[in-house]
Amino acid sequence: MTTLPDPRRRAIAAAAISAARAMRHLSTGAMAELRRMDAANPAPAFWRIAARSPVMMDDQASWVTILRILALLTPKGEPPPEGRPLLHNGARPFGRVLCDGGDPGWQPQGDSPDGVVSERRLVQLLATRGPARAVALERAARMLAPRIQPGSGVDVAQIALALLDPDDTATIASAYFRRLDGATRTASEETPE
Repeated sequence: MTTLPDPRRRAIAAAAISAARAMRHLSTGAMAELRRMDAANPAPAFWRIAARSPVMMDDQASWVTILRILALLTPKGEPPPEGRPLLHNGARPFGRVLCDGGDPGWQPQGDSPDGVVSERRLVQLLATRGPARAVALERAARMLAPRIQPGSGVDVAQIALALLDPDDTATIASAYFRRLDGATRTASEETPE
């Protein structure tokens, strides 16, 4: 169930995608500042990005968290002249990436498969609200950051909406379990009897 009207959701999505595009060309130092910033001390790069977006300026504390999460998920290192690969990929829902860890070729292991972010952690993340949701999202991002394959991306709009529209849990949960169930089915079909 979503609580935000569609025009607001579209504005949030556009702002998140715009931020991901802007991060493609930021220096290594600016990206490090974004990863370390907090609501009391936003990085200069935050202001550079947020100044172009009234949506971000309306809720600066939440957008500091969102941009910090996007910076955590963006590949580290100096960007090539054409920029880093774009983190945003609308074909890779956030729930799917929570399941496969940002590896499109991921397959579950063992008899009782679980996603990279376990079902228990997913349920905890979906149940949290307020400041606890921001903490849970950042923890998930820190778990995904070393695993996510450069260029595979994630739907950054869904990350922003996970914080700004926390009642819309079905979007994340359905993508997670479709990925988990699909991978489990594929793995069992490949196993000879």
